[in-house]
Amino acid sequence: MTLFKRNLWTLFCVVVAVGVLVLSYILTSMWRATLSKQESHHQARVQLISQSVTNVLRTQELILDVAAAELVRSDLINSTREVLPLLDSIMEASPALAGFGMALPDGQLVKVTSTVDISLMPNLLEQETSREGFRRAMESDRLIVGRTYFLPAVNAWIIPARKAVRNDKGEVIAVMSAGIRADGEKGVFGSKLHAGPDDAVMIFREYDGYMQFMSGEGVTPEIFAAIYRTPEQREADRQNLLKANNATLEVLKARPVPSIYFNQRGGDRYIGGAWFSPEYELWIASESNIRAVWSSFLERGLVLLMVFVALFVLLFYLVRQIDRAEARRRSALMYQSRHDDLTSLLNRVGLIDQIQHLVNEGEKFGVVLLDIDNFRGINDRFGQEQGDKVLAEFARCLQKLASDQHGASRLGGDEFALISRIREPDKLLTYCNDLLRALAREMASGPLKLQLGASLGAAVFPDHGDSFNRIVRSAHLALYQAKRTRNDVCLYRHDYEAGYLRRVHIEQRLRGAINQMQITMAYQPQLDTHSRVVGVEALARWNDEELGYVPPNEFVEVAESCGLIAELGNYVLSRSLADFRKLLDQVREPLDLSVNISAMQFMQAGFGYLVLSELKKHGVHPHYLTLEITETVFMSGFDQVIPILEQLRNAGVSLSMDDFGTGYSSLSLLRKLPIDELKIDKSFVDNIIEDESARNMVESIIAIGQNHRMRLVAEGVEERAQFSALVAMGCGRFQGYLFSRPIPVTEVASLVKHFNSGVTT
Repeated sequence: MTLFKRNLWTLFCVVVAVGVLVLSYILTSMWRATLSKQESHHQARVQLISQSVTNVLRTQELILDVAAAELVRSDLINSTREVLPLLDSIMEASPALAGFGMALPDGQLVKVTSTVDISLMPNLLEQETSREGFRRAMESDRLIVGRTYFLPAVNAWIIPARKAVRNDKGEVIAVMSAGIRADGEKGVFGSKLHAGPDDAVMIFREYDGYMQFMSGEGVTPEIFAAIYRTPEQREADRQNLLKANNATLEVLKARPVPSIYFNQRGGDRYIGGAWFSPEYELWIASESNIRAVWSSFLERGLVLLMVFVALFVLLFYLVRQIDRAEARRRSALMYQSRHDDLTSLLNRVGLIDQIQHLVNEGEKFGVVLLDIDNFRGINDRFGQEQGDKVLAEFARCLQKLASDQHGASRLGGDEFALISRIREPDKLLTYCNDLLRALAREMASGPLKLQLGASLGAAVFPDHGDSFNRIVRSAHLALYQAKRTRNDVCLYRHDYEAGYLRRVHIEQRLRGAINQMQITMAYQPQLDTHSRVVGVEALARWNDEELGYVPPNEFVEVAESCGLIAELGNYVLSRSLADFRKLLDQVREPLDLSVNISAMQFMQAGFGYLVLSELKKHGVHPHYLTLEITETVFMSGFDQVIPILEQLRNAGVSLSMDDFGTGYSSLSLLRKLPIDELKIDKSFVDNIIEDESARNMVESIIAIGQNHRMRLVAEGVEERAQFSALVAMGCGRFQGYLFSRPIPVTEVASLVKHFNSGVTT
């Protein structure tokens, strides 16, 4: 039946998976079609607007050429400021113009149409918005489109189009300047070119990044004329365009058709098309917020999704009904397999499940085993049928008296078990004595009127056993002792091994030691190749008034097993930074502080912010701190670790790979991790003189570190020969008894001055 259930839901999952794949394919196709339609829309609009803009500008260029020719022919290129009817007649050919005229090379407009108030006309070289465009016009033979600005002389926002007039010697004698209206309701520069609140049409100047024109919801010339794209923003836009089209900028500029792009701006994503006009150095772009694409897609996609969801719900309902019917049958069979037929109590299988569940939950509990005294005599005297009645009555009494506990079970024969909620051994012993007396009274007052005795053995999880087999065995040993005296209760007693007792003692004392700041710090110097102290490694030390000196590896292991390692590690970090701040103030030399970080400490929430907060609290710059980690950190969750490492490294904290070469995955990790330092384990350093393989390993580690531009620190340097060999290999830093044992912070300053003043070891 379990197989049936698994197959039933497997079939359901397969159907759902296939349906999801089909739905995904359909929705993906719909999305692509919607996106393609939007891309085609922008391409078509950009092509249309580009053609219109080009035609308008070419028309203006032709008008300027005609006007210039007429002025030259009529010998009207002079400094007299006047309104020329000639220009008015020429202007009639272009309704898009707000006005135009002729300026001398000094920037002063002297010949204008009647639409221009010449008294309000500024000098084009003195006005910021027109200066650059006027100069470029004088330097070019082509029509130059200037920056969009408001011109009081025509009381309108204009897009200036200028072209130089040259004499036979090629000298500029005048500049024809036309103002194309940028605030009209119609035409290529009309304000209604966009198609909604999420849509816009833009023209950008390639030369300086200013917006030439924009049609968008709520956008007026005052707004778009002030828009300026910085070089960085323009470069980002170009990169998005290049990425979307997989082509170079030169190729895109030469394309006769618009290019599609995707852009991120102001927290929103946009899709659009862009085309470059090499003739006028303008980018014409049409874009819309991706919301518009999603809206169009969702209108159809949601309907399809609802149909699929309805089908899935209907299918789920049918499968669930079938499964519930099967579940009821399975439940009945499961009950029979885990309960005793005679007493309806849990059987051995049921007891195993119950205890295993409590073990998995980490919940403390007591196990009580009960054995009816002299039950064989009852069977022999009254027969098995009467014996079964006694067992059933005993089970009833036990279940009644233990109704507030986890439950009772029958292990077989006349042996019963009770899982108690009582966790304290003394209280469990008292409870067992009370239970034994209550059972005797209950059996005597029951229908069988039996004077029945029983023996009880008890054990507490996990004090007397940390697994099902061990806890039941402990209870059995206690029951055996109780049965020696009959009608007695015995609580399991165990002479714990000295190591276990010590671990428990260390755990108890360690909590208080951390809270009372009894953990002290020692510091082992790190020296460079010139025997100068360049850093110190922080090492925790603990002398307990009861335990005496506790080695670091011992209390760290206990801290990891009992969940204190994060608290201990944070304490060590804070204490080390406090000591280091004082040390820096004393020696007034740059030093590095190395602090070991455990995997459990590293994985605590907000660890990166904790480190930076402690650095700020103690006034230590992040570049002084090196955190030493082992590869077990990455085994705990690689994807979680990398962001923390990058956060710390970006802040200036250095990261060191401790015990490098002793694990199986260190080499593969190096290319993925932001590591600044490798520490060569003492086990390699010890044998580099006598053992060729150890020496080769160290040389390989040093080569790896140098190739990755990492610092190299050798641990456990105890002999001058080792130091010399490591220097020759290219190692840059050293620590070990050759230089100094770990010392209190009060002695570090004098040691630094001793080494760094030129005195050698």
